[in-house]
Amino acid sequence: MQYLIVALIGASGIGLAVQAATNARMSEAVQSPVLSALINFTVGGVMLAALAMSGIFGRGNLSTIGTAPWWAWTGGILGATWVTTAVVALPKIGTAIAFAAVIIGQLVGALLLDTFGLLGVPQIPLHPWRVAGAVLMVIGIVMMQYK
Repeated sequence: MQYLIVALIGASGIGLAVQAATNARMSEAVQSPVLSALINFTVGGVMLAALAMSGIFGRGNLSTIGTAPWWAWTGGILGATWVTTAVVALPKIGTAIAFAAVIIGQLVGALLLDTFGLLGVPQIPLHPWRVAGAVLMVIGIVMMQYK
């Protein structure tokens, strides 16, 4: 089951690369990275509203929204920052390098969250193999920049 979940996450990563390219093209069309990101979130919001109303993943309970910690509200800000940054960066540095940098950033953030058990994630001690994997990815990014 774990391998299936990893495969699904990997497939969604392909979707993120495609999303960045489609958003960059939308930015060209509307002549604004922020407007492109807004269109992205509006279309996504409509889809999520339809899914929420369908009940496929449960109906949820908005009456308990006040129990969420303050930092749980920052997800939308982080998502908007990612989409807008990708729209601006992609035409300048290319998809592969942009995503290599994103993956390194995600990996560093994930290692910090895991190592210290931040934001309610299970604490997983930092292991030399995890550090070695991160270092190899950084080396890969440096190598990818040479044409």
